[in-house]
Amino acid sequence: MFQIIIDYALIVAFIALTADIIIQILHITKRKSSRDISIKGCIIRSFGAFVLLIKFFLLSDTYLVIGQTIFLLAYITYFSLIIYYRK
Repeated sequence: MFQIIIDYALIVAFIALTADIIIQILHITKRKSSRDISIKGCIIRSFGAFVLLIKFFLLSDTYLVIGQTIFLLAYITYFSLIIYYRK
């Protein structure tokens, strides 16, 4: 029972993280600028998210893999927009 609660909590956490990234994406596209966002910080976060995805694959935990994959796809979109709107 405890594991089921943890699994659902992870889903909610990944939804929250992804929602935050989507809000940031909308903010960047609205302003058409990403000057105040650190590229180095984004690269470090991307690396960390990728390492976590590999770890979750090794653990064979479906919930973690799905959540991290969705988050990583949203983050790649976010990072792409940062590069695109960099002026």
